[in-house]
Amino acid sequence: MIFLIFLNFLFAGSDTVLVKNSEVTDFSNAVSVTTDGKENIYVLDAGKNQIVKFDNKLNYLKKNGKQGWADGQFDSPSYIDGSSGLDIFVSDGKNKRVQRLDLELNPISILKTNLSDFPPDLQFNTPVASLVLNSRELYVIDGDNNRILIYKDGRNPTCIFGDYASGKGRLSRPVKILKDGNNFIYVFDKELKTIFRFDNLGNYINRLSIENLESFAISANTLYMFNGKEILLYDLEKNSVTGKKILPSKISKKKFRDILVLNSKKYLLLEKNTLSLWQEN
Repeated sequence: MIFLIFLNFLFAGSDTVLVKNSEVTDFSNAVSVTTDGKENIYVLDAGKNQIVKFDNKLNYLKKNGKQGWADGQFDSPSYIDGSSGLDIFVSDGKNKRVQRLDLELNPISILKTNLSDFPPDLQFNTPVASLVLNSRELYVIDGDNNRILIYKDGRNPTCIFGDYASGKGRLSRPVKILKDGNNFIYVFDKELKTIFRFDNLGNYINRLSIENLESFAISANTLYMFNGKEILLYDLEKNSVTGKKILPSKISKKKFRDILVLNSKKYLLLEKNTLSLWQEN
């Protein structure tokens, strides 16, 4: 089933204007933003090959990383994931690995699968993004094959989905993966401008889309779909639109790369050089 949600659709909800609260502007090429269990914020700067950590008011806390292939170093990484709440995973595609770090940005371990002890059909070469489920299962977007691999305990490959065998759930260019409170999996396909919904075994459920979809976030079982101008709120329990957050018209020409929502009250928008914090007017 496909749900196409158009912005001019009339719904029983509320429109709210967002205003900018604060911003940080010293990134070289910011590509991804995430949060941990304490609402600290982590920005992945692919230009500087480093992670920058802030509190939930965008006060700077620390940073770590540089260009290289050693532990804790990166080569134009693409995605940062704090979904476990306990540690940080970075998709470091040019180094052909996913790195795990603690919340103080110290390296813990590396998953690299183009090795002889991994079955060839369960390897990734270029990890694009990752997600942790139940603190044990690591979901990795395989950018070379446009599919998702599941690794039990962050190491042992167990399942593939989103590939040609997934039927309606076949992905074209997956770039972001998130989960909701019921452990359903959501994957943003940048080529199709669509969010695919799967169960945690990789079975396709449905898909959601709005015109000019750029990115999405999930908080408290609400899906936030962002088109660069507005954020549409979709209740995942009721399967219905509940509201819309509107940004000032003057930012319509800005190029946003990611969105993060904290407690349904704080909206973080990531650009190449800037992370901005928005709240309701």
